[in-house]
Amino acid sequence: MSLWVKISGWGWRAGGRVALVFGDLTLLEVLLLVGAGTIGGIVNSVSSGGSFFTYPAMLLIGLPPIEASATTLAALAPGNMAAIPEYVPEIRAKRHLYPPEMGIVFVGGMAGTLLLWWTGADAFEVLVPWLILAATVLFAVSPAVRRWAERSAPSLTDGWVGAVLLLLVAVYLTYFGSGSGNLVLALFTIRGFGDFLSANAAKNVAMALGATIAAVVYGLVGLVSWWAVLPVAAASALGARFGSKVARSIPVPALRAFVICFGLFVAAWQFAT
Repeated sequence: MSLWVKISGWGWRAGGRVALVFGDLTLLEVLLLVGAGTIGGIVNSVSSGGSFFTYPAMLLIGLPPIEASATTLAALAPGNMAAIPEYVPEIRAKRHLYPPEMGIVFVGGMAGTLLLWWTGADAFEVLVPWLILAATVLFAVSPAVRRWAERSAPSLTDGWVGAVLLLLVAVYLTYFGSGSGNLVLALFTIRGFGDFLSANAAKNVAMALGATIAAVVYGLVGLVSWWAVLPVAAASALGARFGSKVARSIPVPALRAFVICFGLFVAAWQFAT
């Protein structure tokens, strides 16, 4: 007869199993999710691309690709929200821009969830390797995109081209999402938020909005594995909070190179399977 102690849905019993209300995880799987969440939180605190680590972890614990993607988005929502209070002055200074810009993000985010639901799991599984490869490339070129936006694209600030680009990125944000953070930052630089801190504040709000839409919609249709959300969400928040000091001591180009190489490795793995 095994000992069973249950605390808020978590438990421990003989044989080294951790069980949750929505499914069972081995202790090794919990540690894998915690490790991926911690690294993802650290990376997101100084750059972006944390989902390059959390998404493969979801696959390794046995989630189908479409559930792994939806669960990753849901797991990252709390971390995105936690960053917002740090930027209250910047948000207040540009508050007149938020209703139209976040309205575009909301529409695009809802469209992304509908697109994922419409294309279905089979089509998504075919697209996954290409999405990861595209996300890695977008992550790699995003600094150049941001520099271009700052120098050469003031005419897009109030134009429909910039609005359409933001809409498309918002669709991608809730359809798959990996690598979207830097693109959102570049677009908000174009769209009149100006300095880095103001644009980054808007990016955090947009990412939180998109992740929340994904969590709610995908949760309602049963695509989110909530038992895998908790360890990643908690670890990513802790990684962002306490690991950022360590991460900031690493040169950003080196950190970005690590993320890009890992993204290419995951893409190759997915093409091979």
